[in-house]
Amino acid sequence: MTDQQILCRLTENCDIFFENSLISKELIIQKYVDFFVKSIFSKGHSSSVALHTGSVCFDIVAFIMAALACVSMDETDADEIIASLNIGDLVLYNNVRHRWLGFDTRNEMQYMKLEQDGKKNYGNTTSWLPVERNKHKIKPYNGTAVTTDGRGIRRKKSNRSDFISYITGKPLSEIPATTGVSAVIVADRAVFDRIQKGVRIEYDEKSITLLDIVPASYYTDGEEPYQFGNNPSKAEPVLKIAGRVSVARDLVLDKHGNRAVGLMVIGSEPTSKGASELEDLLERKSLKFTHISMSIDSENVEKYVDKKEISAVFACTKDFLLQHLKPTVVYNPFTNELDKQVNNIVNNEVRIDVIDGGCSWDVYRDIRNTLFIIRQSNWDEERKKNFIVPAHSLLNLFTTAVFPMEAMESSVANGELQLGVASPCAKINELWKAAESSGSFELQCIFVADALDDLYKSILKDSPKYQALRELVKNSFGEKIAIIIPKAYYADILKKEPLFSDKRIYIMTANRFDTSQSYDKVIVVGDFSGKRFDALKCRATADIIVLLYECETHWFKRRKRKALKFEKKLNLISGLYNNLDESAIDEFDEDDETVERFEGESLDLNEYVDTISIFDIRKFVAGVAATGENAQMSEVTAIGRFTSGEQIMFSRFYKAVVYNPAYSKETISETDVDKLNAGDRLVFTKRDNFTRNIVDSVFDALQASRKLSKDVCDAADKAFWWKEILRDYQKSRNLSYRQLAKQLNGFGCTVQEQGIRQWLVSDSHIVGPREESTLRQIAEMTQDPDLLGDVSGYFNACRTVRRQRKKILELIAKAIEDKLSRNQPPHDSVLEIVYNNVENLSEILELEVITLLDEGVSVPINLINKPITDMEVIS
Repeated sequence: MTDQQILCRLTENCDIFFENSLISKELIIQKYVDFFVKSIFSKGHSSSVALHTGSVCFDIVAFIMAALACVSMDETDADEIIASLNIGDLVLYNNVRHRWLGFDTRNEMQYMKLEQDGKKNYGNTTSWLPVERNKHKIKPYNGTAVTTDGRGIRRKKSNRSDFISYITGKPLSEIPATTGVSAVIVADRAVFDRIQKGVRIEYDEKSITLLDIVPASYYTDGEEPYQFGNNPSKAEPVLKIAGRVSVARDLVLDKHGNRAVGLMVIGSEPTSKGASELEDLLERKSLKFTHISMSIDSENVEKYVDKKEISAVFACTKDFLLQHLKPTVVYNPFTNELDKQVNNIVNNEVRIDVIDGGCSWDVYRDIRNTLFIIRQSNWDEERKKNFIVPAHSLLNLFTTAVFPMEAMESSVANGELQLGVASPCAKINELWKAAESSGSFELQCIFVADALDDLYKSILKDSPKYQALRELVKNSFGEKIAIIIPKAYYADILKKEPLFSDKRIYIMTANRFDTSQSYDKVIVVGDFSGKRFDALKCRATADIIVLLYECETHWFKRRKRKALKFEKKLNLISGLYNNLDESAIDEFDEDDETVERFEGESLDLNEYVDTISIFDIRKFVAGVAATGENAQMSEVTAIGRFTSGEQIMFSRFYKAVVYNPAYSKETISETDVDKLNAGDRLVFTKRDNFTRNIVDSVFDALQASRKLSKDVCDAADKAFWWKEILRDYQKSRNLSYRQLAKQLNGFGCTVQEQGIRQWLVSDSHIVGPREESTLRQIAEMTQDPDLLGDVSGYFNACRTVRRQRKKILELIAKAIEDKLSRNQPPHDSVLEIVYNNVENLSEILELEVITLLDEGVSVPINLINKPITDMEVIS
C-alpha cells in the first residue's frame, strides 16, 4: 500500500470528531485531505499553500496529517529501537518501567530479558519475553526516574499501534513503539492545545486522540519545552509546535534528536512577522514537505502564492467552491460555520457607495501631488517634516471621517479621546503658521493649508459619510454589523450616539478585525486596509459596503481589478481551468495610466511619512552613549509611534497591556511585542523614572491597601524570592547567562541561555517556571534551604500570582470602561483602588506604526517601554 493510499484511508475508513462533532464527512474537507496527500507525497521536496475559508476544521486536518505523515515517513522499525538499547537502560513495557538486560536464547527461541527492582524485602524480578511477539511494545524511557516501578506513569491505554496497523495495513509486530522523525509547526499555542484536546478519530468501532498517535510539545526562545498531554516514556516530541518562525528554524536545523521531515505554518501572522527566515526554510531540500495554511482573506496571500518554491495551491475561491458545493452532510456548530463561510465566499459582493459631497478627485490629487513636490524638495528636513506629516494626517481624516468636525472638536476639548488626539482646527492653524514662513515654498504650502481649511469647513457642521452611515445602520435593523474605521478614536466619537452603541454594532480598526467572527454586513468608511482586513479580501460576510467619496473611487477600482485578476490566477494554478482569460479584468481605463502614476507617488509619500516618523534608534543610542552616562541597559527589539506623535522603544521581553474593545474575547490582555499591530491601544503607567507594567503597579497598590488575601501576599513573596536566589547565585559567582544556563543544565534543566535571561532581566514579567522540576533543579544548584524545603510550595505560589495577575487584568478592563462611561465604583472596594490607579496612573495610546528591528539595540532602561516625546528623543 502506497503512502498516498494509506493517508486517503483517513477520510474513507475513519471519522474525525472535534469537541464531539463529526467534521470529516464534508466534501470540502475531504478535498483538502486529498490535496494534502498528493502534495506531501509528491516526489522529492514539496511546498504547498492552502488558502481556506477560515474554519478550524482545516487546522484540525493539518495537524492530523502532519502526525500521520511523520508516522508514514518514519523508516525506524522495532528491531532498530531495541538494537539501540544498552544493558541497564530503562525502558517502558506495557507502560511500566523495566531495566533492559539484553537478549537470551532458550529452546532455539530468542527472548528479551527485562528486570524490575524488588519490592520491600524481595529481590529483583526478571522476565523473558518472546522477541517477535513483544518487540513493538518496547519504548526507550527518557525521563529522570532511576527506579523501575510505575510511580508517576499514568496508565492510560492507547490504541496507537492498533490504529497505525489499521491505517497502514501493517501487522502489529511491525509497528515501532515510537516515531523517529518530526514535523515542526508554527502555530498559536492555544489553538493547538484546544485542537489536541478536542480531536478524536473513530475507526473500526474504536477511537484514538491526536496525542495517542504522537507526542507533542511547545517550544519558545530558550525556555523549557511545554509538553502537551501525557508522555510516559518522555519520548522526543514528533509534533514540535513553535510560536515564532525563528524558533521553528532552530528546531529544523537542530542536529540532535529526531530528524525534522516537515514544516507547517498555520495562520497568516507568522508568515508576515517571520518572512525572511521562512523563505530560507521553504527552500530547504532536507525537508520532505513544507505547508503554509491560512485564510484566503489574509494580507500576504499573494506573496506566497507567487513564490517559485510553491508547487501546489489549494484555494477556496468562489469558482472552486461552486464546483464542489454540496449540502452539509452532518449538522453541528463547526460544519454550520464552515457552510456559512463557503456561502459568504460564493455570494460575496463588495458594493461601492459613492457619497456626494466631500473631497473631489481633483482637490485630493492636487493636495497629494503638492505634498509630493514638497517631499522631493531641498527644503529644511525638519520644517518639511513638520508640514507634511500633519497635512497628510488631516487629508486622511477629512476623507474618512464619519462624524462632523464639531463632534471631534467637542470630544477633544472635553478630554473624551485618548491622549494625543489633537484638535483638527489647531492643526490647521499650525499649518497656516508654517506656510506663512515657508520662504520659497510659500505658494505650495499656502495652497495645501487653504485646501485643507476648505475641506474642514465643508464637514464642520455635518458630514456626508456620517449621514450615509447612519442611514445604513438604521435600515439594517436587527443585523450584526461591523463598521471598519482607520483610527480607534473614531469609535469613541461615534459611540456617544445611541445608534452606534447598540450591542449589534461592532466598531473596530482594520488591524483589530476578528476574522473568526461572521457578520450580516460589513461597512468600511473609506479606501484603506490593514493586516487583518481588506474589503476586497474579506470573507466574514457576503455583504460588504465601502463608503467612498469621489476622490477615493479611482484607486479603489484599480485595486478591485487587481484582486479579480489574482483570483483568476488562483483558479488557474489550482488546476480549475486550462487557460487564463484576462480579457474580463484587463479593460483599459483611459485614466488608468494617470492613476498608476499617482498611486506610485502616493505610496512614496506614505512611506516617507512612516519613515520620518520613526526616529533613528542607533543614532539616538550613540547620542546617549556620548553623554558618558553609566546607565543600566536593556535590549530593544522593536520601535513604534503613537497617533499622539510620541515614540516608544520596546524591550525583548516586555509584555504590553493592550486594551481591546468591550465586545472582544479579552477586553484587556498582556501581549508579546512581536504580536502588536498598528491600531492596538496600549495602557501605560504615567511618566516616572522607572518603567513599570500597569499590572505590577495595581498589584502593589492592592497589596499596600491590604485588599489581597494573606495567601496571595505570601505567594507574591515566594514568587519574588526564587528569582532573587538565582540572581544572587549568578552575581556571587560572576556568571554570564550562558554560564548560568550551563550549570543549571547540569542538574537536568533544559532551559537555555535565552530563557534564563528572560527570567532575570529587570524588565521581565515572568512569574515563574512552568514546570515544578525546574524549580527543584534551581534549588539543588543554589542549595537555598527555603527553596529546597518547599519546592511545591514555591511552584504553587507562582501559579497563585499568575491567577491574581489575570484577575487584575479583568479589573483594569472594568475600571477603564467605568472611566470612559464616567461610572464610579463602590467606595472602599477593590475595584475603586484599581479605578483610582487607572484614573491617576494610566494613559491609553493608540499604536500607529510598529517596526521590528533586525538586530537588538542596547538602550538605557529608563527610556524603554514607555512613550517618549520628540524632545526626549532629540535632546
